[in-house]
Amino acid sequence: MEMRILLVEDNAKFRQVFMHALRLALAAEQLDVTFVESGSMSEARARLQEGSLDAALIDVTLPDGNGLDLVREINDGVTERIPTLVLTAGLDHSVAVRAVEAGAQGAQSKALSMPETVEAVMRLTGYEEG
Repeated sequence: MEMRILLVEDNAKFRQVFMHALRLALAAEQLDVTFVESGSMSEARARLQEGSLDAALIDVTLPDGNGLDLVREINDGVTERIPTLVLTAGLDHSVAVRAVEAGAQGAQSKALSMPETVEAVMRLTGYEEG
């Protein structure tokens, strides 16, 4: 099963660590990650319009807006409807609640161990090892 993910994240170090962790968990041919390296909401919208994604991981703090607004657009049908996970530097209960209220399937702290983040992505996409 190929996993097609959109990662809206402007932090290059996090992107690099995240990709390394995913590649350890999955066969390389099973992984297709599209990056919105700038973290731009307009670029993210364009990538979402292209479709064919299994999930989106969206940083809550974007250079030109709030990732929760992008999650709302996904769930309002403005873009392709896909499962979303909100990423944040510091997760507290209020961020998690706001993420779910916006329509995300959950929120994940980037400060947690990368294996926990990868597990959250695998649950989000329904990926099963095998």
